[in-house]
Amino acid sequence: MTPGAGDQWLESSSVRIDHPEAQECVLHVFACGAAVFHLVQPHEPPALTDLAVWRYRSYASDLPWARNKLRDLLDEDHDRIPNPEYVLSLYWLTSGPWSGDAYDTALRLLSTPSVLVDRGAPGGPAPLDGTVEASLLASGFDHPDIVSFGVRGVSTGYAGWSGVAYSSHSRERSLSIEELVTCELTVQALWCFTRQIQQMIEDGQDPSTPEQYGWRFLRAAYSRLTTARAQETAQHVLMREAIMKTSGLAERLRAAQDALRESVG
Repeated sequence: MTPGAGDQWLESSSVRIDHPEAQECVLHVFACGAAVFHLVQPHEPPALTDLAVWRYRSYASDLPWARNKLRDLLDEDHDRIPNPEYVLSLYWLTSGPWSGDAYDTALRLLSTPSVLVDRGAPGGPAPLDGTVEASLLASGFDHPDIVSFGVRGVSTGYAGWSGVAYSSHSRERSLSIEELVTCELTVQALWCFTRQIQQMIEDGQDPSTPEQYGWRFLRAAYSRLTTARAQETAQHVLMREAIMKTSGLAERLRAAQDALRESVG
């Protein structure tokens, strides 16, 4: 595996992996114990509803694929490999048929695609009637869990629990794909790490981690992710704050930190 950049505070390594459908797939393994697959999958759907349905249906194949790939790479018994729990979608919108308020609404729908899908359909996730999407684009759509981090004239960006959507209007002044991906990889890795601590608590165990990844590590991670850096751009701060809020990671870091501190006396 290729070690991450030396200036990264969350140590990791990465390696390219073959995926049956993705244009690109990179496995990031973090020293704290989390593994995150980053899949790049370009799409040109005829409508947002089609993209939303694909997104939910892909769960049925991508989650088992990730588990089996980890099993093969680790050469472990199948029962010892943890079940991947989540797929977060980061949408980078390059072009679309909308304009004005409808364009803004489209980004909101991308960040919360569940409103376009019947997830309880007997045969699996199914598209809602096309009039639903048309109505929302015409009348507007909002959700209390959606947080904006775009800058007028520069970008449009929204973060939600199930996805992040971003569109660049000024390439020189907007965030880059790499900045968005790096932030999400860090957040997802720490989300998985704190989820493991939560799972130990719910199983009635006293949570424990290697000393270098104990409560002080979580305290440092919380500070790094919630405090603006001296040379950090305003857009980057807004992005990080939006992703932290919608993921609930700040609360999880505090809870895991308290639990680990209690377990060591």
